[in-house]
Amino acid sequence: MKPHAALKESFTISGFFKQQGQVDNVLAECLRLGIPRDLIDVALSEKAAAKFSSLRAKKNTDSWFAWTGRGALAGLLISSALTMAIILLAGYEVTEKMAFVQLLGPDIGIIVGAALGAVYGWLRDSDTNVVMQRALERDDAMLLLVYLQPPGEAARIEQIFGRHGGEEVSLQPTELNPAEAASATK
Repeated sequence: MKPHAALKESFTISGFFKQQGQVDNVLAECLRLGIPRDLIDVALSEKAAAKFSSLRAKKNTDSWFAWTGRGALAGLLISSALTMAIILLAGYEVTEKMAFVQLLGPDIGIIVGAALGAVYGWLRDSDTNVVMQRALERDDAMLLLVYLQPPGEAARIEQIFGRHGGEEVSLQPTELNPAEAASATK
């Protein structure tokens, strides 16, 4: 059993900062605590982005679904080519039924899974991060967010935010979607 497998409650800590240096200091402390960088975000309103010209927008890296689809497609193509190469090798004896099983068995699973995943992703409303929308409340500051922290760690991070000039610091319980909630209870 993983050490945090039984942990079901986590928090998102967010707060506003008026200076880039403040955010850098909080970020450095969070990294020293061992919080992965991908659990930390900075959000700005459009007007605040004009104030912090040293920051630049980056591509959204939360495109796991797109990469999963690309991986399924690459796996399909590679496994199909490999299966065909094995079947077509001269002197390799295989029955006609076995050839269809080798070619279609795992590949159909990849195709069906990718198709169902694509339909699910297309029909599902996008996950707009409600906590990140807080950035729209202020035009003079940037919003720093730290996600998925256990209660004790969340309180520590809240203190770090306060020490470095964080304003309107908020701790909000992390909301799980139904699939995550079901897997967390197992």
